[in-house]
Amino acid sequence: MVNAVMNVEHYFGIAEHSLIVVGMDGSYVKPIVTDFIMICPRQTMDMLVIVNQSHGRYYMAARQYDSVRPDVTDYDKSNVTAILGYKGDYTPPAQPIFPNNLPTYEDLMSTMNFSRRIKSLVKSDHTIDVPLNITTRMYMTAGINTVAFVNGTGDERSGIGSSLNNVSWVNPSTDVLHAYYRNMSGFYTEDFPDYPPSLFDFVAEDTPYRIVLLQLPKDLSGI
Repeated sequence: MVNAVMNVEHYFGIAEHSLIVVGMDGSYVKPIVTDFIMICPRQTMDMLVIVNQSHGRYYMAARQYDSVRPDVTDYDKSNVTAILGYKGDYTPPAQPIFPNNLPTYEDLMSTMNFSRRIKSLVKSDHTIDVPLNITTRMYMTAGINTVAFVNGTGDERSGIGSSLNNVSWVNPSTDVLHAYYRNMSGFYTEDFPDYPPSLFDFVAEDTPYRIVLLQLPKDLSGI
């Protein structure tokens, strides 16, 4: 399963059926038996469906998880559905069964509980080698910063943009994967800062204006 939505997490479940999550983003995970999943934007999950119910028709349903402020209620509350139908000789119900265990739109605890269950698959026949000799320490911060924009007429306005360690993204002239595949040089740099330019409480709701920094545009194609 792929969440192709731009910026919204989604719940997914099948009525009266359990799912077994076995992989995520191209890597195996410790199998998780669950009634629903929470999948992030652009994330992929490999799942198995335990098909052990009475012959019938069951809704597969997904709805968004609203992770913004709880007082913001003006968002799309639609559910997307499809039908899982069993083969066989039986009289179908008047309507499919809807999942009764799909979390509500603002169910933070269900989201956290599912995320905490995700563990890497490590066992005797599936080991993971990790570096033990650590020579470089990095402190990475992702944020949204104030940026000055200048249009073709010379007018300047401010806006917001994302950054890593206060360095903004600039599209490279050549796709980084293309350069890697063709073994092209000159597209990777090693001068990305190991620390942000200023250390403060990065998770505070109200950041003092004196430490709000402008983005520094830089080509981050080497990341």
